[in-house]
Order: sequence, then structure tokens, then C-alpha cells
Amino acid sequence: MNVLVTNTSILNTGDSAILLATRRILRRSLGPRTRFAVHDLQAAPAASRYPGLAPRSILYDDLAAAAPGVWRRRRMAVLLLLAVGLWRTPLGPFVARRLPASLQIGLSDIADADVVVSAGGTYLVPHYRVGPKLLELLVAIGLGRPMVLFTQSLGPFTGRWRWLLRHVLRHARVILVRDTQSRDHLMELGIPARLIIECADAAFALASPLPSDLRQASAPRAAPRIAVSVRDWPHFAGDPKQGMSRYLDAVAAVVHRLVTKYGAEVRFVSTCQGVPEYWTDDSRVADAVLARLPAGTQDHVSIDRDFHTPPELIELLQGFDAVVATRMHIAILALCAEVPVLPIAYEFKTEELFARLGFDDLVQPIESLDDESLCDALDRFLAARPRICALLPTAVERARRSALSAGDHVRTALARAR
Repeated sequence: MNVLVTNTSILNTGDSAILLATRRILRRSLGPRTRFAVHDLQAAPAASRYPGLAPRSILYDDLAAAAPGVWRRRRMAVLLLLAVGLWRTPLGPFVARRLPASLQIGLSDIADADVVVSAGGTYLVPHYRVGPKLLELLVAIGLGRPMVLFTQSLGPFTGRWRWLLRHVLRHARVILVRDTQSRDHLMELGIPARLIIECADAAFALASPLPSDLRQASAPRAAPRIAVSVRDWPHFAGDPKQGMSRYLDAVAAVVHRLVTKYGAEVRFVSTCQGVPEYWTDDSRVADAVLARLPAGTQDHVSIDRDFHTPPELIELLQGFDAVVATRMHIAILALCAEVPVLPIAYEFKTEELFARLGFDDLVQPIESLDDESLCDALDRFLAARPRICALLPTAVERARRSALSAGDHVRTALARAR
């Protein structure tokens, strides 16, 4: 079976974890000989870091590169959609040959796919551009290819894209969501409930099913090692700059508390770092936190500026006693390593994730964060660490099995459609 996974962004290690897990999940359900093609938002630099995935550009980027300027791009889009509409007629090859070679290859990828998978993650939300992500899904619908949305968070759906989103999503064979709010957003959009299934985030499929007695011991070191993940967040309510400053102050206060009260060694680690071509680098945010710390505290803090693949990051995180995580997938990869996590939630997806795991009391919403509240949460978290470590194996195994079940739902949906 040929599977095309599109809308990936694998320079972000969280998104590459989703992709690697998606391949594992679908091969388990569709067969070990399942072949994968990947269309990525930054294919060229991604290919240099993941040569085995051989990603290609999404159609929208091929179109924009071939036809710079709004009007030229629109004319090229009309030609592309005309080729799609005529694909099964004698005129189809004639029109397709009028397209640039890159678009012809992208179209062929979709036409040859037995299923088009819109990657798991978070991209059909108000904070990001929706249009470019929908073009390949529209083409898949036009070519009559089965299309599914892998485990993700979506919505709320507002503005000018609502009607097109409704059209595209109603054509999906199955929509896998990782939280109840996404289900509610889809229902409010008018998507039939029979299409929507909840599963754990795909990245949990990277967790090892080892017996708990072979996993990480719960006793911390005399001088604990703590990983901290930060990120830029321009979507604070009210004054974004003030909100970001408050967040940085709170993280600095927690790092200072870790060093002075607990004798910890702290290292900033992220899924978004060490890639100049990517739009953000969390190590720069870590620099802003470090600058807020007294010199004596800075001596016990370091910043990891290197790029890590998901397996490398899981192995790295196994060397820590706990993680304070803003990035959701640094949290998930830490949980896969069975390292307890104190999460800072910048979107509803983190709150829903930890509620499903049974640790909703740990979540710290980024909007209400300040020095005192985050330090108090840290103290409670570290005091509860033995209890959390005892519960983690069962919670992670439950999430791993839920993530793997996504493949069975895709197989069932494709069989039902046939």
C-alpha cells in the first residue's frame, strides 16, 4: 500500500516524532510493506536531516515557487485544479504537462497514493495559515483518493476558511483527534460524529513497551538533573510583550528555586533548536531566561543548542530526573522515557493531554503564570514525584496502546469505504 503523509513540518522534532510514529502505527495496521511518501513544509532542509524520509515540498510551495506573485499564482492554481478535474479524461495528461515539473511530481504522488494522510499535530487552528494546508487535501478529494486526518488538535474554526474547512473535512474517511475540545470544534463545524475518533497523540507510539521493572528508577539523584523547555509565545491575551515577560520571569524564578533550594543542575532542552532554517529557535528564549538569573545561579544552568532526532531526544531525556515543559512534545517524549513532567500549557492540547493521563492537577496555564504560582507548583510537583513515577508506566502504556489503535481505525475506515 502507498501512503502519502502531507502537511508535515519535520524540522520541528515534535512533528518528526509524530511522523516517525505515524509510520510505525500504519505499518503495524496496514502491513510491513507499506510504502510512504512525505510532503513537508520545508522539504529541502528537512531532507538533509532525515535523508531516509526523502520529503518533497507541499503543492502550495511548489506552486508559489513556480509562479511568484499573487495573480500568477492564482492562474497556476486554476491550471492545477483543471488538471485535477480532467485527470481521468484524455485531456488530463495534456493539461498536467503544462504544469511545472515539481507540480507534476506532487500530483503524481497524490494520484498514486492508496491513502492521503494529513499529518498529526496542530496546524488547523486560528494561529496558523490554513489555506496552504488545504490545497493537497482538496486535490486528493478531486482525484478521488481516500483522505484521513491523523491524530491532531483542531479549531476553533472561525473566519473566512470555515466553509472550505467544512467541505474538506466532511470528505475525510476518518478524523483522528487527541482531545475532546477538538471533537467539539468539529461537531460545531457540522462534521458528522461518525467520522471523529479520539486517540492519544501518535508520538506515544515511540514509547517502549518494556516491563516496568526494567524502566527508570524513581529515586532522584542527590543533585537532581532537571530539563527545562521554553518557547516564544506571541498569542498572550492583552499585551503579548507583557505576557511573554511575565512568563520568562516565572521560568527564571523556577530555575533559581531549582538551583538554590534543590541543588539541581538545570539544562534547557527543546524540540525546536539547532536548525537555522526553521522559523524559531527556543535556545534564544532560554538565553532570555538565563539573563534574568543571578550569576551564582547561572553557574548551574546550561543551554542545549543542538538539533536532536526524536530517538536521540528520548535517550537524552532519560538522563534527567524531571522536566519542566512548555513544548508539548518535549513533554510527550519525556513521558515516553518515563520522566515526570511539570507542564506549562499554552494551548488546550496540553491541558487535555495531561487530563487523559490522569495528571491534570500538574498543568500550569501560561496565561495565569507568575513567579509565585509556578514556584509553588514546582514544590508540589517535586514532593509528589515518587507518586508520579509509580503511576507513569501504566499511564504511558495506556497512551501507547491508544496511539497504536489509530492505525486500526484507519484500516477500518478504508475497508468500509471500499
